[in-house]
Amino acid sequence: MACAGFVPGYSDGVAAVSHRLPWALVGTLDAKTWQRLAEINPGCNSLAYDANRGMRRLRPDDWRRNVWALTLTVFISFVGFQFFSPFLPLYIRELGVTDPAKIALWAGLQAAVTPAMSGILSPLFGRLADRFGRKMMLIRSLVGFVVIVAAMGLVTSVEQLFIARLVMGLFAGFTPMVMALATTSAPRDKVPAAIGMVQSAQLLSVAVGPAVGGYVASHFGIRYAFFATAGLCAVALLGLIVLFREVPAGPPGAPREPAPRVPLGRIFQYPHFATVMALLFIAQFLDRGLGLLIPLQVAHMPGIEKIAATAGAIVSIGAIAATTSANVAARLSREIAPSRLLLIGLLVGGPLCAAMALPLGWLGLLVLRALAGLCLGAAITLSYSLGAAIVPAEHRGAAFGWLGLGLQVGTAASPLVCGALAAVSLPGAFVFDGMLAWVAAGLLAFGARGLRSRPAQS
Repeated sequence: MACAGFVPGYSDGVAAVSHRLPWALVGTLDAKTWQRLAEINPGCNSLAYDANRGMRRLRPDDWRRNVWALTLTVFISFVGFQFFSPFLPLYIRELGVTDPAKIALWAGLQAAVTPAMSGILSPLFGRLADRFGRKMMLIRSLVGFVVIVAAMGLVTSVEQLFIARLVMGLFAGFTPMVMALATTSAPRDKVPAAIGMVQSAQLLSVAVGPAVGGYVASHFGIRYAFFATAGLCAVALLGLIVLFREVPAGPPGAPREPAPRVPLGRIFQYPHFATVMALLFIAQFLDRGLGLLIPLQVAHMPGIEKIAATAGAIVSIGAIAATTSANVAARLSREIAPSRLLLIGLLVGGPLCAAMALPLGWLGLLVLRALAGLCLGAAITLSYSLGAAIVPAEHRGAAFGWLGLGLQVGTAASPLVCGALAAVSLPGAFVFDGMLAWVAAGLLAFGARGLRSRPAQS
């Protein structure tokens, strides 16, 4: 007997499924409805139910599609940011600053002002995201990036560039909102994997962006690197709008209701929230600090002619190692508490950072940076996973805004502090990073023992 609504006359088999199933119906019925249909007509059991499952995997609100959309958005936009970020000192010189000391000063200010402003405003935009939608906050950020980064390619003075970087910080909250969306899009047991995918895209951009951006800057001029970045941000914006579908909390079809405003004290009352914020600060501080110190260490090595190429290769290998670490840690966190993985990485990664102060040559430095990337590369992913475990989904926008504050403060403080330490003692700066990793390990081991027993999916 043929199923009601199906086209009869086709033999059983996978090739005939597309002809036998009403696809407009398949995508709308749930599992219980298909089971009832199978009870009425057993001949429709396996093919109909399996086809429904297959169709559901392709629905726009499927969590895998959403996480992949976020990953693609992050990768495209951050590759664009890497087009010009490494070449800001060269652009400052092109804008008329010739004194090396002033170039270094302006480069530090330009690198610090955007994350500092972004960090200050992240909690505010996190609250707004919880109330009015996190996807809307991402769209706001990307639209701002397209306009402002393009304007950076048109400035005529270093002061104008500084103002543009300052205004860019007003469109804060991109990274925290991406992480918040990743954690709320995925099932609880897949949250570390979702964060790992998004974080891997950000890390991998460091290996890809500078090389492509360097080609654009050297062949067409540094200004065109800014225009290329604006174009990539526009592509990322389009991909986000088309591919990502934000699913509001609550039953399907229910109208979206703004989440209640969360008082500041409530956020910090979640167990060990301040500790997670400090861990993100340290993880970002270490990552940015090593990115600054390694080129300086290569420049001090005798016999190296291609300093930029050698330092770029070491930085890229470190980024690839960190990407691998983030993905592996996300998988391991299904069975091992993320806090324990983070603790091990910090304990082993600290001495590796300190060992980079030794005169081991460029090959030894490359090996140490790769090993440090494997140990510390997952620190941000695991810290965000801990944040997702202790904060309910409806408050994650506000909470991740505050976590973004810790991250951005680390981004702003690292080049200033590490640069000042390197001016006094370059080996001492590496040792300081190693000690800071152990401080984070001690904070996790003795100041937040409850996190060590918290499973990844809780």
